[in-house]
Amino acid sequence: MNYLDLYLRKNNCKRYDVHKKTGVSQQLLSNHTKRTVEKYSGKVLIAIANTINKTPGDVLNDLLTLEKENPAFEAYNPSELLLGLNEQWDYIVIKGTYGKEIYNIMKNQLSETETLGFELGSGGGITILTSAIETVRDLFSNCDKNNREIEKKLRLYKLSSMSDDVVFLTLKQLHY
Repeated sequence: MNYLDLYLRKNNCKRYDVHKKTGVSQQLLSNHTKRTVEKYSGKVLIAIANTINKTPGDVLNDLLTLEKENPAFEAYNPSELLLGLNEQWDYIVIKGTYGKEIYNIMKNQLSETETLGFELGSGGGITILTSAIETVRDLFSNCDKNNREIEKKLRLYKLSSMSDDVVFLTLKQLHY
């Protein structure tokens, strides 16, 4: 999970701001987005601290607390949702009217049991056929590229709950 960007966002900052203010390379910052907080380098912690006017110790404590909380990614529109899906957040909360659209997409997907039944019944051949059909559909679809990408990546998630204006998704691999 990308705690670095989440922490920076909470402090009204971006990786680019850290790079500009401190000279730490964007590549180094990018490498830290996939690491656990314990493996963050001192150089990066100092750069973040200098950018947001905190001590490196405070930054480390805040990041460790954030990691322990394991927060959900919040999305209100397609571009935010795509960001969360690309980073494969464990939990994604979609709020507002956009949540209802995602709920409609999710309820039209086959359940894991139904998918497993098809795959076992076809000896795995249905997976290849499904992939081919989706590729052809994407070629002739006039749907927005981002929407197609969102639909593809949503297959990695399970609909955990739905209320009036909030959809809660969980990464399927957490249930294995």
